[in-house]
Amino acid sequence: MSTRTRRSRWYVFGVAVVVLVLGSWVSVRSLQQGVGKIGRYNRHRPDSPVVAVAPKNGQQAEPFAATLARVVAAGAEAIRLEAGDVRDAEIETLASVERLRVIRVLGGQLSGAAGRALASMPHLEQLHLRDVELDDETLDALSQSRSLWLLNVVGQGFSHTGIDRLAKLRTLRQLRLGVDGGDDRVAEAIAGIRSLRSVHLIGSGTSGQGLRALAGMPKLQSLYLDDCNISDEDWTWLFESHPHLHVHIDQGHHDRDPSRHPHPMTHEGQTGRP
Repeated sequence: MSTRTRRSRWYVFGVAVVVLVLGSWVSVRSLQQGVGKIGRYNRHRPDSPVVAVAPKNGQQAEPFAATLARVVAAGAEAIRLEAGDVRDAEIETLASVERLRVIRVLGGQLSGAAGRALASMPHLEQLHLRDVELDDETLDALSQSRSLWLLNVVGQGFSHTGIDRLAKLRTLRQLRLGVDGGDDRVAEAIAGIRSLRSVHLIGSGTSGQGLRALAGMPKLQSLYLDDCNISDEDWTWLFESHPHLHVHIDQGHHDRDPSRHPHPMTHEGQTGRP
């Protein structure tokens, strides 16, 4: 065999090794970040893969890590944790899947450690926490996110102090907040989040004072208030001074709303990005 032939074979072999290594690297990055065509999640699909964290209806739950591995292999960009007591450990494991854009948690207790893990996720855009206990430290940690634009929290354990800290979350555009009791300090804290376009406040007992604070937000386009304590006089002031604002009261329009119109109900948090 000539020297030229041997060199040619070694060259082909070297190229093959380089291609193999690059292919493996791309596959790993695609698994972590969702890059590429395989397994891309359809963002308009209403359902997310479900991970059962605790037993449901007497059935034994699959180990969290095993279920999460199946979700990762399927290439999903959204996930729903339900049927159990979600804790920091599950969230910290979940945060290793960098490509996730939408996370829904139903039931659990999260601390600042979970908030920091979620804030570290580079592509997380929507976070829905329902029936979850979290404190002000958790909200403060979430404010460090650089990608989160929709936050939906219905739970307990936090106060207006924690909401104040969300003002550091410059990417936040939509906030849906359900609190058990409260007063105008909740609305006033929300008003300090200057980046918000849409606010849905539930159960805070907001009065006219809180309404005026919310109406003064510079970028606000949509305001939904449920279980509030606002007089007709205050509503009249709002509609006359802010006629551009899209307002819902207890899931409907006020009789004096000049912009009232029928429209279909949508799944919570499923509005498009403003």
